[in-house]
Amino acid sequence: MPDKNETIIDMFAGIGYFSIPIGVHANAKQIYAIEINPNSYHFLCENIKLNKINNIVPILGDCKVETQKLNADRIIMGYVKTTHHYLKVAIDSLNEGGIIHYHETVPEKLMSSRPVERIIAQAGNRDVELIKINKIKKYAPGVEHVVVDARIY
Repeated sequence: MPDKNETIIDMFAGIGYFSIPIGVHANAKQIYAIEINPNSYHFLCENIKLNKINNIVPILGDCKVETQKLNADRIIMGYVKTTHHYLKVAIDSLNEGGIIHYHETVPEKLMSSRPVERIIAQAGNRDVELIKINKIKKYAPGVEHVVVDARIY
């Protein structure tokens, strides 16, 4: 759970699936919610207003571009399929000792290796501490949706 001193980037924010609950319940210092789809962005802004949240900054744009302009203590990568293409920019924007929540769809037999290997490969000379691999749900037969929580130093 984020604490009140954390700055968070929610890549692929959508309508605020992660940003809104964090903004309401965790009272993080600042949340940058990045969304490229104008329709989703509109409803993200509406959800921020409806919930009277003042610590979320909605950003309409591409995560690869917008994330590079920011730094955070925690980054949420709540998307699947091509999320690994965004790992480098996410890790580069993560403060030392920060946490990344990386979503991936992966064949069951690679569940405990491939997502972690991808994070390590993109971390360069930074150390990676695996916190947990969370199995979310079946995505398809033999394919799991997982979230890897990792601390990057």
